Amino acid sequence: MNGKDIFLGLKYVGDDLVEEAEYGRFSMSIDNPGKKKIRRPLLLAALIALLLLLVGCAIVCATAIFESQTEMISALYGENTGFDSAPPTEAYEQRNDYVAEWTVPGYEKLPIEETVAQELENWVSPVGQCITAGGYKLTVDAYLYDSITQCGLITMLLEHDHPISEEELLVGYNGEIGGISGNYLFFNQYGRAYLIPAKTNDTQLAFTYYFRMDKISGDRLIVSFPDFEEQAKLDELSALREEQIPKIRQRLKEEMTIEEAAQKCQEIFGFSGYTGEYDDYYFLAGYEFDNAHAEDQMPQEQIDRNKIEQKLREDLTPEEAVAQLTELWGQELVDEMMSGEEQSNLTELAYSALAQRTYDRTYTENKIIVSFPDSMELSNKTFGDGAVLVNTLCVRVNSSKFEESDRSVEKIVFHMTDGTDFVVTDSLTQNVLFTRSIGNGQTLYMLNSAINIDKIQSVEVSGSLTSTILEADPHDS
Repeated sequence: MNGKDIFLGLKYVGDDLVEEAEYGRFSMSIDNPGKKKIRRPLLLAALIALLLLLVGCAIVCATAIFESQTEMISALYGENTGFDSAPPTEAYEQRNDYVAEWTVPGYEKLPIEETVAQELENWVSPVGQCITAGGYKLTVDAYLYDSITQCGLITMLLEHDHPISEEELLVGYNGEIGGISGNYLFFNQYGRAYLIPAKTNDTQLAFTYYFRMDKISGDRLIVSFPDFEEQAKLDELSALREEQIPKIRQRLKEEMTIEEAAQKCQEIFGFSGYTGEYDDYYFLAGYEFDNAHAEDQMPQEQIDRNKIEQKLREDLTPEEAVAQLTELWGQELVDEMMSGEEQSNLTELAYSALAQRTYDRTYTENKIIVSFPDSMELSNKTFGDGAVLVNTLCVRVNSSKFEESDRSVEKIVFHMTDGTDFVVTDSLTQNVLFTRSIGNGQTLYMLNSAINIDKIQSVEVSGSLTSTILEADPHDS
């Protein structure tokens, strides 16, 4: 029996109990209203077995993709990941009467050092949860996470009955899978998926999802399948819309003058126009079709969220809704989101955000919810009085701490103690898996290499006008 077997076998154990077992924290009560009850001794025995298994996993774990943490770290950050380097290339595009040219940056992964690999291995945590839908099976396998930067990575295995073509996957030159998010899977937190070539074949796709958690999207990572049957119906409706709009447009042209169509467009949309296919008649035809099929076009997820929101409006006053949102997000984030907005818009945001959060926490058969501990802090090193924070996974730059007027970061370079440099980003090199603005002048860069932070002597940060060398702070966490 492995970790996945126990997770799947205890289908009547609530997420709160599984989470407590994973991190060694048990509450006094195990009652879970709304769930089918099993005998207390059996439940306790199962949870103890789960806890013992997970304690053992801190030493060695076999997951659906990798035989051990060592193999996992090597596959993601070793010397033969399948996407180790690429030179910068020139690209161009013909635009009307001129050619647009630009440089696609290359990358050069830094091989992971043994001591760094060993440290990361200790932080690998198994998940082992599975869902199936539409001939697909997804296993969410294992993760690494840092609670300071709210960044992490999580490995997944998508098994399928038939090969997925390269055109559908859209694998980029650096291994990024552009076609998986939104087509095969949904993720609630921002991130990017990257291929694990050695574990991928015609019937299974192994990949890593590198992500950054934020309060707006909730405190959990949620991955789910689309409703494939519903999607097929929506695709049929989209094809019908494309077929019907020209016919409706032609009828409208016979029923009203150009001036009448323009006036109606102005009343409905606030604009009007007469040029080309997308004229007033086209927009009116689309409006007519969409009104006639409004219920058919609304996804079930939206219907469910609307019901939750309606219940919240009945249970919470506007002031209570705003108070709950503020407690979840914090006053600073609420103020940032609502800068220049009316108070009524804050109320609408509160009800909508609370409904989304409630929906996300509701288990369905096509959804996996992963919680992360608040105290899972990777070692980090700061520079320039905290202006730059670096850990093994990412770099966080707070440009608001720079005295220079230029706040646009165009270049980040680590100057190492052995005299070498590691370019995080510049005009020719992008050793990052994604870049994410996280507010208050802060930007996050997810690294493609696991850096030995102890060997970083200083960090060079440059903009279009200035360049700053930031020395290591005297007291590192």
